[in-house]
Amino acid sequence: MTTRPRDMSSLPHWPKRSSNPRSPQSIQDLRHVGPRPGVIQVVPPRHVYRPAYLRQEEAADHELVTQPLATPTGPGGAAGFRNRGGSQIAQPQVTNVYMGAFWGDRTFMETFSQAIVEYGYLQPLAELNYGTGPGTYLGSVDGETLAAGTILNDTDAQAKIAAMLGAGLIQANANSLFMLILPDGVTSRFDSDGSESCSTFCGYHDAFSYQGLEVAYAILPSPTGCAGCGNGNVGDFTAVYAHELAEAATDKVPGQGWVADDGEENGDLEAWVLFGWGPPSDPSRYTVQGYYTNERGNTVGAWTGP
Repeated sequence: MTTRPRDMSSLPHWPKRSSNPRSPQSIQDLRHVGPRPGVIQVVPPRHVYRPAYLRQEEAADHELVTQPLATPTGPGGAAGFRNRGGSQIAQPQVTNVYMGAFWGDRTFMETFSQAIVEYGYLQPLAELNYGTGPGTYLGSVDGETLAAGTILNDTDAQAKIAAMLGAGLIQANANSLFMLILPDGVTSRFDSDGSESCSTFCGYHDAFSYQGLEVAYAILPSPTGCAGCGNGNVGDFTAVYAHELAEAATDKVPGQGWVADDGEENGDLEAWVLFGWGPPSDPSRYTVQGYYTNERGNTVGAWTGP
């Protein structure tokens, strides 16, 4: 396993923001955000949780499965990280739901979404028996257009997904995962505590009951105008997407799948450690983050696609 450089100030793009980025107080605060107290199902802004690092020197390393990236949480380093209740998505079937005009290049986003779901990123989770692995990207649909200035409460998001299911715009089964991508100017908010996107989180995932089925979903607000979430940087956005994909797959109903004792999911344990991922001909095509496994610490599958 590679080691973190001692002088992190030499890494590009983002400065070191805290000498103790994983302080207990920060984790404690995040455990109270959202509808499931005790479980950190959000992606916090990078300055809230830990500094961001882009490991360019490792971007072309295609042995990521056996040689994980430098990581805040090494193998076996997450106390109590275990499967709490068997809530995983065995073979994720992912649909992007655009709730208005996408703020970036939608074609790029679509090719990334297929790659991250299908082309090996999640493969170690299958090999290491985490109850999930690569799945199928089903494409995108256009949902209700949300106007700039809208506040989308979590209960509203669930109601809109339920309405789309009822109208037949989308279909759900035990493997479904709906990624709601919000347009510029729309704020995501938790009804339970009033915490909002950008100031408290960059995205989150959850599940709700619909006709006897637990339906998994993630909310991905636009990062435009939000420095802590990338300020429109598509690489930061794809990293948040990868974070939520890995967490939803292993902890479908937050707190009932793979979670550490302090409430952190696999994406939280490696949050904002960013690196390039792609085919051998273009290994830095996409920016992603890894996810924690007990066996390897920061883990990600090597590219298996065309």
